[in-house]
Amino acid sequence: MFRWPMLATGTALAAASFACSKEKVGTWDDDPVPSASAAARVPVDRLGPGELAPGNDVVFGLPIPRRMRLDQRFEDVAYVSGKVRREQLSNYVRKRVSVAHVEVGAARTVFPAARINGDTTRRTYRIEIMRDGIGARMVIKDLSKPQAVKGLTQPERWKRAGMTPQGELIDELEQE
Repeated sequence: MFRWPMLATGTALAAASFACSKEKVGTWDDDPVPSASAAARVPVDRLGPGELAPGNDVVFGLPIPRRMRLDQRFEDVAYVSGKVRREQLSNYVRKRVSVAHVEVGAARTVFPAARINGDTTRRTYRIEIMRDGIGARMVIKDLSKPQAVKGLTQPERWKRAGMTPQGELIDELEQE
């Protein structure tokens, strides 16, 4: 009579150990709660929530975000727009420029004297980011002074300025 409870307990333990041995052994990747070391293993090329990805277009050495387009580009200014939040675009630019201070307002964010990281020309830019309908618009203006052209004679300099050596305007139509 004493053997039946022992036999039942032994059978239950054997069945439980057999069931446990068939269980899938978990890996670190299956851990439902990521630990600090697991968070450190996240690849560097992943974007955070709400972070913009760089696109293929580059203006003055600054990569334009993927969801934005280059509207116009001139020698010293570029206009970019897209359906992104102004805050997202500001954070995107902040990571890619060196600036002493940023002016943040209700209507716009201004980087008044920014240098684009990785730019070897060391030019200074004014970058303005503002709301534009349901998206944002960015204006990048090159604040660097134009380089002087060396080797010009005095009359050539006046002509490039559109004036005669006497300080009068050159009428382009009369010269043709």
